Amino acid sequence: MTILEVIESILREEGRALNAKELSQRVIASGKASIGGKTPWKTVGARLAEDIRTNPETAFLRLGPGLYGLHSWPNVTEFRVKSRVINPLDEHILALPRDKFLSLIEIESADAIFSLDYRKILRSSEVVYRRDAEETEEFVQLIPSFVIFRGNEVLSFNRTKKSPEKRLHNRNSIVFGGHLQSNDDPGFLLDHPGYAETFLFRELHEELSFDKPLLRFEYIGVLYLQDTAFERQHAGLVFAVEVPEGTKPKSEEPGYHNALEFLLWDEIAQSPVMSDRWSAACVARIEAGGDSDRG
Repeated sequence: MTILEVIESILREEGRALNAKELSQRVIASGKASIGGKTPWKTVGARLAEDIRTNPETAFLRLGPGLYGLHSWPNVTEFRVKSRVINPLDEHILALPRDKFLSLIEIESADAIFSLDYRKILRSSEVVYRRDAEETEEFVQLIPSFVIFRGNEVLSFNRTKKSPEKRLHNRNSIVFGGHLQSNDDPGFLLDHPGYAETFLFRELHEELSFDKPLLRFEYIGVLYLQDTAFERQHAGLVFAVEVPEGTKPKSEEPGYHNALEFLLWDEIAQSPVMSDRWSAACVARIEAGGDSDRG
């Protein structure tokens, strides 16, 4: 049986809405389908979201935030997820006052990527209006950032002119990611096992989808450069993510980045992505061995 077939049978037997973690536990316990990776609930959530979005005959529907049920149940009302606006400036995001941010990362180091637990960063964040934050250097905006590996290859893309940041137009990069929206703030759930990662990886799954579940990930550190105003306004929470051999990624933001292409890591230093300073900083840190210490 496929994962979706097993999930459908579980929901029919249970007769009530379940979240992705509950469903993944029941799928594994059933022994009827295999879910790889350390975070099987993410695989379940991604599969259900994809089926609901693309399959007009899907058996599934959302009955609440993160809750899934069946169309065949009587008297059910579908919970509508608000359509995502890509790269909006009129939104509230998570950021840190710059002086507080600098005190956390101990900027004395000349490195571009700092070893600091992302939970410490998130705990110190506050809600700011993005348009205001873009007009000042008083805040550092938080960007979950992902470098995608497939064996000895790394996924690259080209940013289109639809991006609000003109400096990034037609720039090649290996760093996927975007702003943390305030309505996604994990709050008191931040210290629950796996919740911070689910919260951060939501941005990856909004930008990319994969035909195979993710294998594993490693936290690299906090990326922060200061040569330009744009760099001083943004900090990346960087993760290296591995996908299985043969994985085919799909852009969920084709209007904002295109030309998805896997490049050989051994040849990355000679590729156009090195003109992107965030990409170059990630390459340097990963080649040096990375640092999975969360501080």
